[in-house]
Amino acid sequence: MIARPQNLYAHYHAHVYFGPDTVAQARQLCQQAGEQFNVRVGRVHEKLVGPHPHWSCQIAFDGAQFEPFIAWLEQNRDGLDVLVHGLTGDDLADHTLHASWLGEPSKLNLAMFGGT
Repeated sequence: MIARPQNLYAHYHAHVYFGPDTVAQARQLCQQAGEQFNVRVGRVHEKLVGPHPHWSCQIAFDGAQFEPFIAWLEQNRDGLDVLVHGLTGDDLADHTLHASWLGEPSKLNLAMFGGT
């Protein structure tokens, strides 16, 4: 069983993963998130970026927004997988030890952080 994200850090990223068939769905989800929760929505990347093995869009939020935003995201992701991780200043730990998932986990490309 995949553990639900927990509010343990001051700041977070949620990375919404999608592909060619779900890009419109992801755009709509991220836009709605920005409008409803006043979270910072990054670019919708239709290419691989950073350690992410899928196209993605980053949403930045804080611990005060965590509970309502994660509950909404879980209800509205409609099959999209989402990596949620704390921001501690240690990129490798943030994407491994401080990471959880809504949906199915993916293997990240951790080599850029000195990981495997």
